[in-house]
Amino acid sequence: MKKFWLLIVVVFTFVGCDLHDDYIDYHLELLPVESADLPMEFKRDSIYELPFHYIRPSTCHVFEGFYYQRNSNTRTIAIQTSVLERNDCTTPIANPVEAILKFKPTTEDSYIFKMWKGEDDNGEDVFEEVEIPVVP
Repeated sequence: MKKFWLLIVVVFTFVGCDLHDDYIDYHLELLPVESADLPMEFKRDSIYELPFHYIRPSTCHVFEGFYYQRNSNTRTIAIQTSVLERNDCTTPIANPVEAILKFKPTTEDSYIFKMWKGEDDNGEDVFEEVEIPVVP
């Protein structure tokens, strides 16, 4: 009998809600990394707050986090934003914007940061690579 009442509650919960109340259309967009303040070296197992800077094209671009891909000791990084599909977007006053990535090197090998800089004229991805050694 408890399962029956639970089913009734779940059904009424979904039927009673309009999923499009206050719904704002958006899409995800990657933005290039303009610059980063990276250290000359890392110490293993230390936590670093790495500032990455990017240009926010409009006030409708909202920072969602980092596109962050790990491949061995290579880290590919871009800025991930949600773009609100509205008509009142303006040019932001503050640019570039800073976002902090927390990073903890766990090996004694060097780390390579591949920062996405956008696409070239042929639509190919362009990266800036920085290698940072890990010291004991």
